[in-house]
Amino acid sequence: SIAQFKYLERLLLVHGRWSYYRMCKFLRYFFYKNFAFTLCHFWYAFFCGFSAQTVLDPGFIAVYNLFYTSQPVLALAYFDQDVNPTLSIQYSKLYYPGLVCNLFNFKL
Repeated sequence: SIAQFKYLERLLLVHGRWSYYRMCKFLRYFFYKNFAFTLCHFWYAFFCGFSAQTVLDPGFIAVYNLFYTSQPVLALAYFDQDVNPTLSIQYSKLYYPGLVCNLFNFKL
């Protein structure tokens, strides 16, 4: 069990950092796409006099989260590695934004 601790540095400094950045980007994208989707419905409802008409086809609404929003997030999570793993281990200061929650507490 002691021999497994040699992987802990890489797990925290490389994969933990990548996971933190991916989670921050995912949450920003999640709030943006839900706000945009809801805003379209409210805008259309306002012009239709709140008559319960839908702006989009019900089939599109049903698969909206599955097809149109999961694919960009998965592609971003798969291809997003901003720093080489060896550099991430060498310069542990790169992990500092995660320690002070700079990306989760984004201020406008």
